[in-house]
Amino acid sequence: MALKERRQAQRVEANLAVTIKGGPGEAKGKALNISANGIYFESPYYLSPLTRVHLELLIPDPDARKRESPVTCEGVVVRVEPEEKGPAIAKYNVAIFFTLVPDSSQKILERYIRSRVSA
Repeated sequence: MALKERRQAQRVEANLAVTIKGGPGEAKGKALNISANGIYFESPYYLSPLTRVHLELLIPDPDARKRESPVTCEGVVVRVEPEEKGPAIAKYNVAIFFTLVPDSSQKILERYIRSRVSA
């Protein structure tokens, strides 16, 4: 039986710096992919599923008028790989569902995603 794709927004590969606040503290991570509804990124620490976080990213401007535009949002951890923390694990892949994205950040995010889809 094939699994049905549950994502409702276009997801694009991304190599963006992310600052995560929540869980055990604040850390810098790297986005692997992003959509208007969420982000999948590498984190230096384990975040338990259902943890609420605040994220800050710098999105390259597709028009190159500005170098980067700041995006802030709130979200909740929906998946983490590996599923359990361990002392020998250097990074975790974390999926976040956005729960609050200000309109200005949403517009920047959608413009970035459109530019990556059409590229």
